[in-house]
Amino acid sequence: MKHHVMISLGLLMAAIFGFRLANALLALEFGFHELYLLGGLGIAGWLIMGGLNERRASKTSRKQNFRD
Repeated sequence: MKHHVMISLGLLMAAIFGFRLANALLALEFGFHELYLLGGLGIAGWLIMGGLNERRASKTSRKQNFRD
C-alpha cells in the first residue's frame, strides 16, 4: 500500500512541477524559480522510483512467501 501512495504522489508532483516548468521556460528566462521547479521534478522522480522499488520488493517477498 505504501508504494501506491509514493507512486501516486510522485506522479502528481511531476505533473504539477512539469506544467509549471513548461510555462516558466516559455518566458525564456532562467533563474532560481526554474531551479526550484527542477528540484521539485527531481523529488517527484525520486518518489516514483522509490515507490517502484518498494513495489518490486513486495512482489518478490510475496512470491518468496508463496513458495515456502
